[in-house]
Amino acid sequence: MTQRRLLAAACLAIAVALMAARPAATPGPVLRDFEAYWSAGATWSARADPYERAIWNAEREVPGVDARRDELLPFIGPPATLLLWSLLARLPYDVAAVVWWSVLALSLLALVPLLIRAGGASITPFSFLAILALAVSFGPVTSDLALGQIALPALLGAVALAILADRSLVIATAGACIAFTQPNLALALASQLGRNRATLAIVAGAAATYVLGTLAAGPRWPLAYARAAFAHGGAERFVAIQLTPASIAYGFGAPARGVEFVAALAALAAIAAALAIAVLVRDRFARLAAFAALLPFASGFFHEHDLTVAYPAAAWCALRARGTTRAVALSGTLLVAIDWLGLAQRPTGIVQSLLLAIAALCAFAALGEQSDSRISVRAAMAPAVLFALAAWLAVRDPVPVWPDSLGPFRAPHATVAAVWMAEQRAAGLLRADPLWALLRSFSLLGCALLAYAIARHSACHRTESTLPDSNP
Repeated sequence: MTQRRLLAAACLAIAVALMAARPAATPGPVLRDFEAYWSAGATWSARADPYERAIWNAEREVPGVDARRDELLPFIGPPATLLLWSLLARLPYDVAAVVWWSVLALSLLALVPLLIRAGGASITPFSFLAILALAVSFGPVTSDLALGQIALPALLGAVALAILADRSLVIATAGACIAFTQPNLALALASQLGRNRATLAIVAGAAATYVLGTLAAGPRWPLAYARAAFAHGGAERFVAIQLTPASIAYGFGAPARGVEFVAALAALAAIAAALAIAVLVRDRFARLAAFAALLPFASGFFHEHDLTVAYPAAAWCALRARGTTRAVALSGTLLVAIDWLGLAQRPTGIVQSLLLAIAALCAFAALGEQSDSRISVRAAMAPAVLFALAAWLAVRDPVPVWPDSLGPFRAPHATVAAVWMAEQRAAGLLRADPLWALLRSFSLLGCALLAYAIARHSACHRTESTLPDSNP
């Protein structure tokens, strides 16, 4: 099959998935997570604390929210972002949601040519459409677009810094500042430390973020924000929608000490891998992509949409990896691209998930050489078997969806973190379920394979470059 036919197959699968195989609609506002952003802006503009229960006063007015019960959605973004959310909160929610979704879409479109350039390919209509198709079929990216999360703009900022720091300090600083809107992702900027201009941009971006945060919440905001973030992280640490080693270990039934041990071991392993990659991988963008893919292992807070950080690694491998490394990278890409827990949350969306997985396979294969097609088929076999088994099991052990499963929930006298934890318990998402844990572990395995593929490609390239030329 030619590369153009593979791309056509990917586009066809995406079209059918998005237009003919959509899962049953769930009640609630459009861009569900944007609800917290918009409400935080409205709360802050009203001179109330968006990190406390006052945010519910704004959220209950959002179209689609059931105000007859407490379905408070906490805001945990950095205070610097409140200036943006307050501007959007001046618009009616439905209008603001359209504006924000347009920002997300434009961020994705801007990200595509940067990734093509980082992969060493020419920006052509074919490469642009193929990388875009890989993004649209990548579950975390589509989840980010559907929920209205800020992960895509933050990722664009990090990628712009890594690629353009040597050309424009202003753009790199702006990129760092945007990346800091997503603290989890900002950790990957450590991969760029040591490059003078990139380091300067990171420091300048951090300073700008502090100033903006000070305008919104006063000079001591880092301490107050850290307390709010830790409280929220503790409330959600073992929730089924968390894609962290600690939450997965809890799902498998590990005792408290066992969970702590698994979390610490995973974090140490991720840090050790990152240090090895920092030494081994010379390509500055590849370092960023590998660091980002390792973030779920070191972070205490990671959702499905947060796995958007693994997309640059998938795109880079699709453009650069060959041979056995390409097979590893494709397996990793498919493992991250599939929303495994979503199979159990939305059984009516299993067909759509399958079509998007096929699209991801075809888009990845289209970006390689024609001789790599057989490798792609072999590499897809294991994820295909896992998908069939996971779909069969997921239908038999469904995962509740917040807030649909809340019932007439009320928690009038509690902190935001306590309310959120009570909501998760009432929704049934604090249950230790081995199947749910197994499904989430596939995503982490995919992240590990992508980071390994980047390191392996770099190691092979370095080895080959140091071998003496055998030709006379």
